Amino acid sequence: MSTTVTFAGNLAEAPELLYTRESKPFVSCRVLVNRRVQNDEGEWVNDEPTAHNVKIFGTAATHVHDSCGSGNPIFVHGLERTESWPDKETGEKRTKDVVVVDNRFGEVGISLKYASARIERAARPAQAS
Repeated sequence: MSTTVTFAGNLAEAPELLYTRESKPFVSCRVLVNRRVQNDEGEWVNDEPTAHNVKIFGTAATHVHDSCGSGNPIFVHGLERTESWPDKETGEKRTKDVVVVDNRFGEVGISLKYASARIERAARPAQAS
């Protein structure tokens, strides 16, 4: 079962473009979401950031890699899934939640709150017959 999530935050590091075994591009990154809360004195302070693991596939991955860097504001809309694998040293099962954005579902974009950008339409990949 997957849950749809949407959030805005900042890239924790510059996105690195990787490739699947099928040579499809993807970016694996962390997005930090900061909340502002009122303390006991009524002052607004930053709460501890929440880190979200995000995997972006397809053309969106190459666009994020080419357009975004560490600390850039970004929004993510995707499906939250749980990945699992055996620990290499102990063999115990490990899990982590990942938000997946791919060409079938999800969106990723940059915030223009404190920046400007020129949008260029990307060429669509050729359709296989």
